Amino acid sequence: MSDDTRLLVKVATLYYKSHLSQHEIAQRLGISRQMAGRLLQRAHDLGIVRIEILSPLSYSAELELALEEAFQLSEAVVVAPPADTDDAIRDAIGAAAAEFIHRRLKSGDILGLVSGSTTLRTFAMHLKPARLQNLTVVALDGTRPSSPLHTDAESVVRLVAQAFGAKLVTLPAPSFVDRADIKTSLLSDSTIADVLHLAHQANIAIFGIGNISPQGSLYKHGYVDHGLLQSIQAQGGVGEICGHAYDIDGNLCSPEISARTIALDLYNLRAKELAIAAAGGLQKLDAIWGALQGKYCNVLVTDHATASKLLERKRQSH
Repeated sequence: MSDDTRLLVKVATLYYKSHLSQHEIAQRLGISRQMAGRLLQRAHDLGIVRIEILSPLSYSAELELALEEAFQLSEAVVVAPPADTDDAIRDAIGAAAAEFIHRRLKSGDILGLVSGSTTLRTFAMHLKPARLQNLTVVALDGTRPSSPLHTDAESVVRLVAQAFGAKLVTLPAPSFVDRADIKTSLLSDSTIADVLHLAHQANIAIFGIGNISPQGSLYKHGYVDHGLLQSIQAQGGVGEICGHAYDIDGNLCSPEISARTIALDLYNLRAKELAIAAAGGLQKLDAIWGALQGKYCNVLVTDHATASKLLERKRQSH
């Protein structure tokens, strides 16, 4: 072993095994702190030092960083569900979204939620009580009276507000109406207009992503019939947020649906400080991809399998 290599091993051992600082190593070996730093870097470059992260979470971290870079996200959170079922995926994503909100929410924020999302119901159930000053929780969409989940949809916003001791603001209108002129009439009401204005002002939004299929919430809960579902699909619709449908490139489609939808304007999500999409499952791959292409979210909470497929598709698109 050459003297140079011996010194590299010595410096690396003192730093990584004896936990001495670069300053302490420099004093001990009679070299400058800058020299100690250069020797450590050289030990890395020559493969004398190899760092391994053995935590089971390391794979998630790699996927998160890759998603953030590939889609220019502020943050990605990738979870490993205990089973490959819709319920397990939804629960894992909901829990991770709750943890993220606890970490990022601060006093004075206005938090907007899409109340009809099944994933957000799970998210709300995972929240732990925490008190924040001057926090407002506002619904980004109306209630859904034709759905058997109507009570749950209302309770999502209420549960979140209660968890944080926040001011609660709901949207006193249905999410979907029969005709565009009914929507126009409702939007002329000052109470409804004020709530939607507050929804636009929200600096943080969290929402689920639905897919355009017989398994998606628009069809499953009766907001569109089979004929309209086929029409949306024929226009390229793959996903929906707040009841607004979009195609694989994130372009809004099916204006007849948006004209009947009482909810936040989808493009407003691009202006949010944090627009958090909580969604997963390979059946929603196209819907999530479209949302990312449309820049409707800058934070994504999803599962391992979906994250991997998104990255694979991104590589293939180049």
